[in-house]
Amino acid sequence: MTTASDPTTPSTPATNTTDYMNQFRSQAEKERLPEHAPDGVQRVEQGTKDIALRNCSWFYKVESDYYDWTLERRAARLNAPSIAHLCKTILFENTKWKPTGDTLDPVNSQFYCVVVQYVDKMNAQKLMNFVRDLGNKEIPRKHYNMRVASEEKNMALTGYETGGVTPFGMKANVPIIITKNITMLKPPILYLGAGHRDWKIALPIADFITATKCYIADLEASPTA
Repeated sequence: MTTASDPTTPSTPATNTTDYMNQFRSQAEKERLPEHAPDGVQRVEQGTKDIALRNCSWFYKVESDYYDWTLERRAARLNAPSIAHLCKTILFENTKWKPTGDTLDPVNSQFYCVVVQYVDKMNAQKLMNFVRDLGNKEIPRKHYNMRVASEEKNMALTGYETGGVTPFGMKANVPIIITKNITMLKPPILYLGAGHRDWKIALPIADFITATKCYIADLEASPTA
């Protein structure tokens, strides 16, 4: 049995992504959380179990100054294939939301959890357009204004503090959006917060998409001239 603190995910192979993923899955099946894992991390683990992701998920306990490190050092600590594989979950609120049903109706939700890469700059206008398209543009543009949610709303809906926010085990069933660039990562694996700022989780991208039923959106900021 391997504990969550062991950064022993496979090193990136030179050419064979399939072997990398097979090795990752094999090791993830054996990994177990220590009994002293924080409540938030245990809630994340239960969240992965609820959608059949636990056997392909890997948890990591990192140092308390992790967020003071460069992305390169963070990737090395997690044995991630590259800094592009490091992702984060951001709760967005439509501050001009016009109710048409439930607050978290996927096609017109007041809130969305957006999974993005640390290295990627997100275009808020593209996010607004994508969310509006979910409702076939039936709601006027004036009722859309996507902004990062406040800490209070973030805690109320996800139950996690900054650094630990993740799509798993959230208090509310917030619709999830993942950026298109993440789906093109090789090897196809992503690293996210895991319910506590000192804990991270890694899992295969395809499994994440299937289990969470998330939307995929091109949110990349246009390059400047």
